[in-house]
Amino acid sequence: MTPVEPRLACTVLLVRDRGGLEVLMVERHEQSHFASALVFPGGLVGPDDSASVWDELTDGGAHLEAEERSVRIAGYRELYEETGVLLAETPNAAAWRPHSPGERQLMEAVKTLGVRLDLDAMHAFAHWITPDFAPRRFDTHFRICGLDTGHVAISDGAETVSAEWISPKLALEMGAAGERKLVFPTRLNLELLAQSSSAEEAIETSRRRTIVTVSPKRERRPEGVFLVIPPDAGYGPAEQKLDAP
Repeated sequence: MTPVEPRLACTVLLVRDRGGLEVLMVERHEQSHFASALVFPGGLVGPDDSASVWDELTDGGAHLEAEERSVRIAGYRELYEETGVLLAETPNAAAWRPHSPGERQLMEAVKTLGVRLDLDAMHAFAHWITPDFAPRRFDTHFRICGLDTGHVAISDGAETVSAEWISPKLALEMGAAGERKLVFPTRLNLELLAQSSSAEEAIETSRRRTIVTVSPKRERRPEGVFLVIPPDAGYGPAEQKLDAP
């Protein structure tokens, strides 16, 4: 069977320091993709993310290819739509809310507040492509950025049911204990993130790291079916047993 073409997507690791490194995560709605999983905010790159009007609403990114610009704009948009966090240098950004509850429009917010998005503030963290046997596939670019101010994250109540700041190590501990659901890419990227002790270190480490595209393979063994990734992908030996065929 011909594999489904993966759809371009962006996932954002928004980090801050609060007595230690924390990352913003959301819990997916039980009826959404990755049902009830604890994940980083993100979603598909849409046609409007490459609209020319963004040239007037963004700074930086002169060195970026067109696709990468749209990926970063999508990252800002998904972050805002799912958590209400608008990353912009303005004292009103944390308090501003759209006129229509439940409909967070990034472009409307940027224009209303008279701010600009800094495309250079997002940095490459990882690149994962859903395995070719999956019925839904995503070409997901993970991007990391830092937050210094006290934005309040609020779930959109639709695709997500909660938004919370959490230390990567605690998220991993809860996942291992079965208290929270972590999908394979989320777990491995949390493990990478947990190697840093501050937001600055996490961002600088990601800037120095060579990004290797990861597409897990399915490996059948006597004890079951496992997802595995290449050992040179930067995560070390990593695998996860599939719960179902």
